[in-house]
Amino acid sequence: MFKTLIWATDGSAGAEVALVEARRLAELSGGRIVAVHVDQRLTGRFGGWSTLADEEDRSLALHTKVGELKAEGVDIEYVVRHGRQFPADIVAAFATEMDADLILCGTRGHGSIAGALLGSFTQHLLHVSPCPVLVVPERAALDRAAYPTRDEVTA
Repeated sequence: MFKTLIWATDGSAGAEVALVEARRLAELSGGRIVAVHVDQRLTGRFGGWSTLADEEDRSLALHTKVGELKAEGVDIEYVVRHGRQFPADIVAAFATEMDADLILCGTRGHGSIAGALLGSFTQHLLHVSPCPVLVVPERAALDRAAYPTRDEVTA
């Protein structure tokens, strides 16, 4: 079903909710998760610097999280991509490179005006993705006990 699941993460609460779904789907299908984080870089005079002041902290926290998940037995790897393009384009290109079956990401649920002003990674990803995208709202109240495990599905 899903051999390679891409978890697009920026370290936000919305991305964490998407991780719950990625883990569930990987368990059900026997697939692996590839956590991809985009370090978007500035262009022009300030070229080469990250657009986020706390980028190093985010990346380190994600690296630590993936290490903890591996210790729990989750089949996951962590990849950081640097680029000047829009992050959704970078994730889509990475999904193509990995021959991904699904991309999972979170959303904050900004309205249309805020989304237009702030830009929307998820909205753009839906247009450029080479594979299906599962969008998990940050406000989703997920109870892991409500989802069947692999053993329950195959029983």
